[in-house]
Amino acid sequence: MNDQCNESFMEKRVRITLRRNFKEMPVDIMRGAVTGTNSVGISISGRHFQEVMDTVSGEYDQRPLSKLNKIFFIPFSSIKYLEVIISGTKAADLADRIENNPVLKTPIKEFTYSPKSTKTRNADI
Repeated sequence: MNDQCNESFMEKRVRITLRRNFKEMPVDIMRGAVTGTNSVGISISGRHFQEVMDTVSGEYDQRPLSKLNKIFFIPFSSIKYLEVIISGTKAADLADRIENNPVLKTPIKEFTYSPKSTKTRNADI
């Protein structure tokens, strides 16, 4: 990215949807303000959200995983979508509502691949 593009993102409110490697993985969303960019990625001050299904309505909703803001560095290769949220728009109203959702008690377990380990006998050691 060039320097002009880097400067235009500074202090902007964004929503970043991360890539999923498997369909079973939860949708991870980062919301916050851009604090810096470089040629490798973008850093934001904000919170981590996950999309969860509401059991009553059957619709997906975004829920935060913590109450506190943190600094996150996100490589460009991990970003699926990046949305700049402009104040005074419907997207900003939606973002305000989502950010006021209660924190998830337990995050959705991420799908992880763990190969079977080969057991060795330590009898001779």
